Amino acid sequence: MKHLLSIKILTEYPMWFSFFCMLLGVIYAVVLYRKEDKLKETKSWLVKLMASARFLLVTILSFLLLSPFVKTLFNKVEKPVIIIAQDNSTSILLNKDSTFYTTEYLQKLSKLKDKLEENYEVKTYTFGEQLTEGLKVDYNQKITDLSSTFEDIMNKFYNRNVGALILASDGIFNQGANPIFNSGIEFPIYTVAMGDTSLQRDIVLKEAIHNKITFLGNQFPIEIEALAYQCEGSTTKLTVTHNGKKLFEKNYSINKDQFSIAENLLFEADKVGVQHYKIMLTTVQNEISIVNNVKDIYIEVLDGRQNILVLANAPHPDVKALKLSIENNENYKVTSQLVETFDGNVEPYSLIIVHQVASEIAAIKKILSTNVSTLFVLGNQTNINQFNQLNVGLSINNSRNKFNEVTPSFEPNFPLFTLSENTVKMMGQTTPVVASFGTYQLKQEGYVLLNQKVGSVVTDNPLMVFFQQNGKKIGVFAAEGFWRWRMQDFLQNKSHENFNELINKTVQFLSVKEDKSKFRIITKNNYFENEEILFNAELYNQSYELVNEPEIKIDLVDENDVKYSFVFNRTTTAYLLNAGILPSGFYTYNAKVKFGEKDYTEMGQFQIKPLLLEANNTVANHQLMQNISEKFGGKLFFPKEIEQIEKVVLANDNIASVIYEENDLKELINLKWIFFLLIILLGLEWFLRKRNGAY
Repeated sequence: MKHLLSIKILTEYPMWFSFFCMLLGVIYAVVLYRKEDKLKETKSWLVKLMASARFLLVTILSFLLLSPFVKTLFNKVEKPVIIIAQDNSTSILLNKDSTFYTTEYLQKLSKLKDKLEENYEVKTYTFGEQLTEGLKVDYNQKITDLSSTFEDIMNKFYNRNVGALILASDGIFNQGANPIFNSGIEFPIYTVAMGDTSLQRDIVLKEAIHNKITFLGNQFPIEIEALAYQCEGSTTKLTVTHNGKKLFEKNYSINKDQFSIAENLLFEADKVGVQHYKIMLTTVQNEISIVNNVKDIYIEVLDGRQNILVLANAPHPDVKALKLSIENNENYKVTSQLVETFDGNVEPYSLIIVHQVASEIAAIKKILSTNVSTLFVLGNQTNINQFNQLNVGLSINNSRNKFNEVTPSFEPNFPLFTLSENTVKMMGQTTPVVASFGTYQLKQEGYVLLNQKVGSVVTDNPLMVFFQQNGKKIGVFAAEGFWRWRMQDFLQNKSHENFNELINKTVQFLSVKEDKSKFRIITKNNYFENEEILFNAELYNQSYELVNEPEIKIDLVDENDVKYSFVFNRTTTAYLLNAGILPSGFYTYNAKVKFGEKDYTEMGQFQIKPLLLEANNTVANHQLMQNISEKFGGKLFFPKEIEQIEKVVLANDNIASVIYEENDLKELINLKWIFFLLIILLGLEWFLRKRNGAY
C-alpha cells in the first residue's frame, strides 16, 4: 500500500532557465496574435484563448528541452509475509492417521490460511524434493530435503518483511543436511509435528548392496540388510529371484520387537547384459507398509574389461594416483610397468599412458605407429627434445631446461567431453603442478581442456590438450604432481570423486574407439523414478555431416511388455526426446529412421530405479521439529492444535508492518499525459484558427 507524500519537478539545468521558456512562449504568442489581420473580426476572448494555447505549447516544448523529471515521494506500507510450507512426502501417510491427513487436516490448514490472510500477506508452498508454490497436497514426493527448503525460502523472500514460517512436517528428511544448521533465518518458525513417533509394525528391506558392473563367469556379492519392527512372533521369508528363477530362499522366525536380518550372498554372472534380480521379504499381518519389502536391482554383466597400460620412466606417485582413479571404474584393468622392460606388445590395450619420456624413444615411436590411443604425462624427468621428435601435436621450446609451478585454468569451450561443476571448481582451487618453462606450440589442431595459470595470470600454454588424427587419439598432460590434486580433493570433499571424474573422463574419451555408425542414440544407463528420461539422437550423411530431416521414432518396452512410442523433436542439427517420467523397471528401446533408401535401427536398454527413501523410515522425528521451533524463536504445535497458530502469530509484536519511504523518478517527456496535452493544445488552436478563417 502506497501513500503520496510529495511531488517535485527537477531539471538537469537551473530552474530559473524555465523563465526563458515562458518568455519564449510569450514572445511567440504576442508575435503571432497581436496584429493578426485575419482575426480582426474574431471575438477578443477567442483570440486570447488561441494565444494562451500557443503560449502553453511553446512553453512546455521548450521546458522539455531542459530534460525535466518528476520526483515522487511515497510512504510504502509492507504487510508481514506469513509463509506456510507443507510437507508433501509419502512418509506422511505411512501411519495410522493417514485418513486424517488427507481430509480433516487439509481443511484445518486451509482455514488457517484464510484466517491469516485477514491480517497478513500469506504465501503457501509444498515441499519434498523441491519447493513448489501453492497448497496442492497429494503426499506423492519420494524425497524430503528440509535444508534445501529453508534455503529456497530464504532466497525467494530475501529482503522481504517475513513475519513467520509455519512448517508442517513429520521431521523425516532423507536428502540434504540437517536443517537445524541452516543460518541466516531471522524470523520465527512455528512447526506442526505430523506423523507418528511410535514404531509401526513393519518389515523394511533397508539395503541390497551390490556392484553395478561385473564380468561374465565371475561371482558377485549382494549384501542384504533388513529390519523387522514390532513383529515378534511372526515369520518372514527372504527370496532372491533372477528372471523368475529362484536363486535363494530362507525363513526367519522373528523373536523380538526389533529383529535384524543380514545376509551376504554370492551369485554367478552367467549371461551378458543387464540382469534383473528381485529381492523380497514376505509381509506379516497388519504391516503398515509393504512397498519397502521389495527391492529390484540391476547388474550389468560385461564380457571383459578394457586394459590400460601405464608405462613409467621411474616410480612416481602420479602413477599410483592414475592407477587408483582408473580402477575405481570396474570397466578398466590397469597394468603398470617401466618403459625399459616394455616388450612392445600393444595388442591387449585400449590405451597406453606414457609417464615422462626419457631415453626409450624407440619403444614410444613403436606405440605411436599403432592405432592404440596414447596419453603422455610430462615432467622434470622428460627429455623435451626427444618428446618434440615424436610429433604428437605439441612442441615445447625449453632451451634453458627450467620449470614453472602452474595451476589449471579450465577452457569452457572444450568440446570433447563435459566435466561437472564441482570438478571444474576443484581444478580452480587446487595445488600447483610442475610444468616445463618455455614456448608451447600446437603443430596441429588440438582441443585444450586446461591452460597453464602462473600466479593469477592465465597463459596460452596448454596444460592438458587432446589431438585426433586418422582415427588415433593422443592426449598430453604437460606437468607432473597431479597426485596432490587427488589428496586435496579428499581433504576438501571427503572423497576422490572430482579427481576420479577428470581422470576417468579422459581415459574414457581416449580408450573408446571412434563410432563410425551413421545413426546413434545417446542416453544414460540408469535413472531414478523421479527423473525425466532424456534421449539424444544423431544422424549422419555420407560425408559424416549431421542432418535432421527424417523423422526418428522410438519404442520403449518395459518388463511387462507395455510399449511407449515417441517421436524425436528436431534441434538445430540433431534430435532430442524428453520421454517424461516413467514407472520404475527395466526398459529396452528400439529407434528407427529411414534416410534415403536405407533403414537404420538402434537398440539398447536402461533401468529406472525406484525411490524408497520415504518408506524406509516411517517413524516421525518430532524432536527435530521441536529443535527447529526453539532455535528460530517459534513454537511446536500438533495437527489438531493448528487453529492456535493464528492467535500466537497475532500476539507476536515483532510481526508488524514495515513503513518506508520510496522515491520514484520519471522523465517528464515519458509521461503520456504530456503528449496528449500537447496534442490537445495543437488541435484546439488549429480548430479555432481554421473556424475563424486564419488559415
